[in-house]
Amino acid sequence: MKTVALLIYAEASEAVVAECRRQIGTIPEDEFTFEVFVNPDLDAAWREAGEKDFYIWVHGLVTPVDGAIYSLLDNSSFLGDRALLVGTVQDGEGNIVSGGFGRGRRLLQPDPVIPVACKMFDGLFALIPSVVYRRIGLLGGRYRGQLAGFDYAIRARKAGYPSVIAPGITCTCPVRPDPDRTLGSDFLLDLRTKGPFVAVWFFLRSAFRRFVIHNISMYE
Repeated sequence: MKTVALLIYAEASEAVVAECRRQIGTIPEDEFTFEVFVNPDLDAAWREAGEKDFYIWVHGLVTPVDGAIYSLLDNSSFLGDRALLVGTVQDGEGNIVSGGFGRGRRLLQPDPVIPVACKMFDGLFALIPSVVYRRIGLLGGRYRGQLAGFDYAIRARKAGYPSVIAPGITCTCPVRPDPDRTLGSDFLLDLRTKGPFVAVWFFLRSAFRRFVIHNISMYE
């Protein structure tokens, strides 16, 4: 029997907490036992959870679809419980707003059947196995929101643990809960992961693109 900590963070709605509890109530207790921790701060919830076999992050405004929690655990077992699993979040209009990212920090479509590798993820709905937690630890407060997930996935990849997108759409939300990244926050992440020369190049390129897009949109 394996232990799971469900870490519901940010401003958790009662509906999200209730749905998470409903789903874990359908999973046989001889397979997994769950504890639910609700805290606006993900690291604080993680510390409170203590030693577990798995940790599942759930943003408080993201609603897992039926069976999504078990899907993360089942796919983790398929991958030998040595990968970070991320779920894909869809908004009310059917747009993918969160999940795994590829090159250029582009959101990737999940495969409907099999897990698919990604470079990083934003962490609104994700599973971290204990082997990764023991090596990497907590988020550590380095970044907030989307960039915190990016940073954690990068640290894990450098330690030899891949990030993988779970099959299908796993969550829904009205709009993306976290604010968009800023040029400054992107620059800090690139500076840490890619070095000063590449970070400056990406910063200038992004600033130029945003300037062009802004000015074109003004005259449309």
